[in-house]
Amino acid sequence: MKLKTAILTPLLIIMGLNADSVTGTTLGHYSKPGAPINMTYDSKHVQSNEISDVNITLSTTVRSGTMSVILTLDEKLTLKSDTKSEITFQVTPEQKTYPIQLKVSAKEDGLYYIRLLTKIDKGRGSKLRAFAVPVTIGEGRVKRVQSAVMMKSLSGERISVSKAVETIQVLEE
Repeated sequence: MKLKTAILTPLLIIMGLNADSVTGTTLGHYSKPGAPINMTYDSKHVQSNEISDVNITLSTTVRSGTMSVILTLDEKLTLKSDTKSEITFQVTPEQKTYPIQLKVSAKEDGLYYIRLLTKIDKGRGSKLRAFAVPVTIGEGRVKRVQSAVMMKSLSGERISVSKAVETIQVLEE
């Protein structure tokens, strides 16, 4: 029994030390129709003012064309690597994955998101798909904002009223 404990204890400690990252994937999960792009990510959980490594891998079943990615970060999340906010990959039959490595940090604890708007252009039009990668800094607590205005519908259901900004752009032909 002591031999088992002596062997398993270091293994469990090492596994526990590596448990401070968040991983996820869209492979094998339902998605709305859109661009045939999947994403896998690994985001390191760090303390405030420390740098988190975020590794994102995009994959597609498309064999040729162009994949464009627009990256946006939550307001309090700072990009520490020299990655551009707009990335373009040339899709080839030989290349199956398209990696994006980021380094980010934040001064305050919280749950932040890196958003990706991806687009595949196969020459016959383009399709879009959006992703969000979570980054946990410190305790990762998200401050909940209560809506100040609560109303009830005629059937008695509670309705919260939120502010919204709408932008309408007129396209000229």
